[in-house]
Amino acid sequence: MRKTYPLLPGLVLLAILVATPAGAIDLYGFGSYWDRSDVDGSWGAGLGLSLPLLTEHLRLDGRVYRFKDSDIGPGDGLSLTPVDLGVQVHFMPSASVDPYLLGGLSYIFADADRLDVDSSFGGYLGAGMDFDLGIPLFRVFGEALYRFSEINNPFGDDIDVGGFTGNVGLKFHF
Repeated sequence: MRKTYPLLPGLVLLAILVATPAGAIDLYGFGSYWDRSDVDGSWGAGLGLSLPLLTEHLRLDGRVYRFKDSDIGPGDGLSLTPVDLGVQVHFMPSASVDPYLLGGLSYIFADADRLDVDSSFGGYLGAGMDFDLGIPLFRVFGEALYRFSEINNPFGDDIDVGGFTGNVGLKFHF
């Protein structure tokens, strides 16, 4: 009598997707500027981690930002903390200049001084470029992306925080 294991193919696929080849992890920090629609733009910073998915051209990317003190009204400030999970598609991952596209989903934690706001989901699309510094294990990168998101305000209109974001930082590539 032959037994079948219906979960085995799914487990093998999951193991392949999360397996990381040696020498392929990126840890990075960056400075950022986010120019939003209904709220003043602000400077922030972030940290990220990316891992390859099946090939060095496709990477799973997770990052967290921190933006403080955007004015949303007289005497009211807004702090935003986007947490992103997405993918990067690298065109020339082994070259000294590596252009890539990125996109994904965000959860934006929002906190205002006076106004009651709710955190919300959003998305982002963008492009970036990695530059080899000639120093082993380090790369510089720059990105431009557009965020699609609104923060819920139960006492009035939703606050559109969608807009362009620019990131510049340093990657530890190992």
